[in-house]
Amino acid sequence: MRFGNTLNQFEELFSEIENGLKNLYHDARLGVAAHSLRAVSPNDINHLASMFKKIPFHLHVSEQEKEVKDIQVAYGAKPVEWLLKNADINSRWCLIHATHMTNWETQALANSGAVAGLCPITEANLGDGIFNGRKFLEADGSFGVGSDSNVNISLAEELRTLEYSQRLLHKERNMMVNGIGSIGESLYLGAASGGAKALGRPCGTISVGRLADLVAIDSSDPSLCALSNNQLLDGFTFAAKDNVITDLWSSGRHQVRDGRHIAEEYIKNLYRKTVSDLRSRLN
Repeated sequence: MRFGNTLNQFEELFSEIENGLKNLYHDARLGVAAHSLRAVSPNDINHLASMFKKIPFHLHVSEQEKEVKDIQVAYGAKPVEWLLKNADINSRWCLIHATHMTNWETQALANSGAVAGLCPITEANLGDGIFNGRKFLEADGSFGVGSDSNVNISLAEELRTLEYSQRLLHKERNMMVNGIGSIGESLYLGAASGGAKALGRPCGTISVGRLADLVAIDSSDPSLCALSNNQLLDGFTFAAKDNVITDLWSSGRHQVRDGRHIAEEYIKNLYRKTVSDLRSRLN
């Protein structure tokens, strides 16, 4: 929900999508995204949160400094602070970006159980700023990663950019890990766990009762072949390209085979047609 949408319009849209969900796989999930405190009023945000109490709730927050200042002027508090004090923020919430937070906001958000939905490539591309990652991790905060602007869709690049941003900010190495351990493993498994929570999806770990969301990595690739199994996620995060991912399963469905999505050509052709149609309308 954002800007011109009314609550009634949004509820109708939600109902239509909910009905359509019946035609998808059993593990499909539906959530609510109230764009931001800039685009949706506080009353509407709380109304939506109370109406949809058991599903994921996503909200863009504190991405840019001007946004933070505007919200502080309008509502008397910074965006994350306002939400923590005026909404029932808990583990079903995912606050996208959360770039500009005070130390108090960082600690309180971590304590709430909500997920910080980070988009490091987009945040770097737009010059938004750097997430308070080290303190958030020290407070046992949950995070996931996403692409947002889609300027470059790459899991490894998102994780790499997140870690490098912390190194540049603090002028230290090995930032996104608590104690001594593998940075790649901490980033990858942290994002998998937080992403699963943000989606309300029983996945994120390989264990009994969890969905079989799996990836296969080509450990014979030149960027990885010198590494042990314990170093593989470090190599994937900091040295490899996306083409080392050979296969992917979503809830056991084999969606990527030998490096290609099973519907890749169909998707590409449909995308090209859609872009062509849009350009024709603009011209």
